[in-house]
Amino acid sequence: MKISKFFIRVKSEVYAQCAIRKYRRRFRRMTDDELKVIIARERVCKGWTSERSYYLAALRYECKVRRLAYCWE
Repeated sequence: MKISKFFIRVKSEVYAQCAIRKYRRRFRRMTDDELKVIIARERVCKGWTSERSYYLAALRYECKVRRLAYCWE
């Protein structure tokens, strides 16, 4: 069975959206102080994967909602 490039791209976009929502739900349940600890830790992390990009997108969104300073501004 041959899988089209379109199918793979759509699947990855759907996965990315689901992953970001999952992380956003987790961050919403945290306190501001807990988020600040995560922000401080992420500032020194150098590894990069697509999953981490979803994690950081959700973290950035939650920081904007709460008006917390984060390192990507």
